[in-house]
Amino acid sequence: MKNIILLLTSFIFAVHFGIAQDTPTSSLLWEVTGKKVKSPSYIFGTMHLIPNDDFLFPETLKEKVQGSDILVMEIGGLSEQMKAMQLMMLDTGTMFDYFNKEQLDSLFTYTETELGFDEAKMRMAFGKMKPFVLLQLFTKDAFGENPQSYEMTLEKIAKSNEIEVLGLETIEEQMGFIDGLSVEDQVNMIMETLRSDKDDNSETRKLIDVYLSQDINAIHEYTVSSGMSSPEFEESFLNQRNKNWIAPIKKIIKKNKAFIAVGAAHLGGPEGVIELLKAEGYTLTPVKL
Repeated sequence: MKNIILLLTSFIFAVHFGIAQDTPTSSLLWEVTGKKVKSPSYIFGTMHLIPNDDFLFPETLKEKVQGSDILVMEIGGLSEQMKAMQLMMLDTGTMFDYFNKEQLDSLFTYTETELGFDEAKMRMAFGKMKPFVLLQLFTKDAFGENPQSYEMTLEKIAKSNEIEVLGLETIEEQMGFIDGLSVEDQVNMIMETLRSDKDDNSETRKLIDVYLSQDINAIHEYTVSSGMSSPEFEESFLNQRNKNWIAPIKKIIKKNKAFIAVGAAHLGGPEGVIELLKAEGYTLTPVKL
């Protein structure tokens, strides 16, 4: 469940493709060459939040970013991200109108017990927001006291090296995909999160382990096989966005040595960014981290 939350809050097993291989067959980092690419560009799969002890960011990765002409992420920098708050607000009513009494009882019991937010505080702080916002609240502590953010780290490196930062989509477009989830789906995801949190943190650990395995197809499979995933989710939030990104990526890498960073679940699978770029005639080579 938490893999879906990480993808949406914009959120991946030590399997057979490990990071210790000299010649990896899969990786979180891929070199893009061929066709009309002037200089090699790189595509990197991120995890939006990760515990500090699991943060995989070797010096070689930093050097790839520093050597680029442009940094490309899903959303183009903090200025775009700051628009997100207004897009998270409901037009009418309150978030809690969408929960039945039993769900509200479970919700407020959880927030008071686990987060120190009683019903009054929850209604005041989150009442005018879309239900999806609660997923961010519930997962912010799941990755330790000082979790790392790949996106923030990459943008910091870009800023210190005067590297331009672009986005593959606007925050309005990204939130549009989230708004495509029905309110019922959002409520179900929240309740499923409460249930999984009551069980244990094994889902979080699995998510981290599959990400660190660097097996992009395993990451994709783990994401789409989530109990809360659906064919509709896979098509709208993963596949369609992957397809939308190919045209701007092609334009960018034709003229620039780019470092492109997107959520790791977007890389793998038959309709992932790696396979879509291969289909366009580019050569994609996994790079050891």
